[in-house]
Amino acid sequence: MKRALLATAFTLTLGAAHADVGYQLRITDAAHHLAEVSATFPAAAGTTLDVQMPNWRTGRYQMLNLANGVRQFKAVNQDGQALPVTKLDKGTWRVQTHAGDRVTVSYELYANVLGERTRHIDDTHAYLDASGVFVYTDAARAQPVTVKLDVPAGWQSRSGMDSGNCAHCFVAPNYDVLIDSPIETGIHEFHTSQVDGKQIDVAIWGRGNYDSKQMVQDLGKIVAQAGKLFGGKYPFQQRYLFIVHATDGAGGATEHINSTVIQVPRWRFHEHKDYLRFLNTAAHEFFHTWNVKAYRPKEMVPYRFQVENYNPLLWMAEGNTSYFAELITLRAGLEKRDEFLENTAKALDDYRHTPGRFQQSASESSFDEWIAGGDPDRARNASVNIYGKGQMLGLAMDLTLRQQTHGAKGLEDVHRILYAQHSVAQGGYDPADIRAALKQVSGQDWSGWWAQYVDGTAEIPFDALLADAGLQALVDVPKDADDKQEWWAGWRVREGSDPALVTEVERDSPAWKAGIVPGDTLLAVNGIRVSAKDLSDRMSFIGNAPFKVHLFRRDELMELPVTPIQQPKGKFKLKASDKPGAAQKTVNAAWLGLPWPKDEPAKK
Repeated sequence: MKRALLATAFTLTLGAAHADVGYQLRITDAAHHLAEVSATFPAAAGTTLDVQMPNWRTGRYQMLNLANGVRQFKAVNQDGQALPVTKLDKGTWRVQTHAGDRVTVSYELYANVLGERTRHIDDTHAYLDASGVFVYTDAARAQPVTVKLDVPAGWQSRSGMDSGNCAHCFVAPNYDVLIDSPIETGIHEFHTSQVDGKQIDVAIWGRGNYDSKQMVQDLGKIVAQAGKLFGGKYPFQQRYLFIVHATDGAGGATEHINSTVIQVPRWRFHEHKDYLRFLNTAAHEFFHTWNVKAYRPKEMVPYRFQVENYNPLLWMAEGNTSYFAELITLRAGLEKRDEFLENTAKALDDYRHTPGRFQQSASESSFDEWIAGGDPDRARNASVNIYGKGQMLGLAMDLTLRQQTHGAKGLEDVHRILYAQHSVAQGGYDPADIRAALKQVSGQDWSGWWAQYVDGTAEIPFDALLADAGLQALVDVPKDADDKQEWWAGWRVREGSDPALVTEVERDSPAWKAGIVPGDTLLAVNGIRVSAKDLSDRMSFIGNAPFKVHLFRRDELMELPVTPIQQPKGKFKLKASDKPGAAQKTVNAAWLGLPWPKDEPAKK
């Protein structure tokens, strides 16, 4: 195997003799997720060449072990002579060479991490994100790139990159474009359409309960609506690719400069809420074509693939994108006003039950995203995440701008400025650039606002902001409900668990003060057996607090007194104010991009 791999590497060296950087990948055992990869680098000065596999991928701000699928790493020069190789760290190999030598490295690649959206090979397809597949050198990073795949018969290959001179060949102007242009090769559905003069391609791998025709139509609506936010100016040239994976369970999505990959469990397309979630994800990833790919924080221009790219603005890059995803889906006519308000209310309620908003600022959360994760209880009680906090800041910024400009301007105008004045080619943006854009749009200084809500942890005045848009936040208690109040203890239990297993306890809640912790198994309340399904109802039936809670901890039986509080029993909602004025209706219509609903005639 080793001798065959080295011989293949030499053959590939000759084939790439006229290319600046030439990559080839041959699938050797699809069922066992194996491929052979080679990379040929142009002649360079010096007697050593450091070859690297990135330590993280774009769109995922955490260090990953992307080199852990590499084995049998070899190097030869243009004459096929073996060159000494020393591994320096987890993602770097140093090749001993001679000045003026072209170097080809080759290695076996194991690709079975579908959910990470880095590399996956099986008997039906291969998904190849260069960050976990193709090594690079700093010296040749800016050089043009060619990619050639050797795949099973009957497979088709797609990418946001331009096609090369064969059916499975691609070209890119440099490694940065390659690493941001994943390849989907295999057996898949393929559709293409035109939107605003752009070719929009859709490749769907895997069977599922989706309607591909409807999917293509709806993705086109998302593309058009997102384009309107930027005056019809798209960052990509002529073509964009949606890669959709209908999976056995993997879920998530990642944005790229000319494409996106969206993974959804195969039976999660048909139901309306599931499909709407898919469309919202697509809108999120497509908006990233501007926000992150076309303009992003200065600290990430250019990307540094071997180290953390620390910056205080990931909340803007990710959370603002989540905010616009909802607006795009709404304005595209794919989501109803009530659904938009329901989703916004859900996000706001989740934020209200995140005590970490008083512990960590958006700026701190962004900087620490590289070490985020771990215990969900600790995360909620001591942190905010860049998505949720950034979405709430997006909502607050938009509504504040609408109020300041009487509905004439909003957050989309700020993003247009960032796109025009702080693109990647122009070096990106920093906090001062965003504040300047906010001032340019509103005519007012945002330094105090920024200090309070971005760099600080002050409570965002959502009630007042929503009122300016003719809305109020409330718990909607059904008029015919038997129980209009319910007990709230502040614990979260695992769905379906019996007995009820505590997964999180909200800071300073009654359960927190009683000493209940994640991992406790709740057996009974006042001697009545409980499960996750009936815990709330049993507490309401029992009636009076405090309650005696029996639980297991460390396999020992314990009893703790808990004094929950009563609150309205219903769903947290955003609803129209009782008597909205013309100014409120104007702000609301400008914000949502929809006219205020006609008032229903009074009932006689």
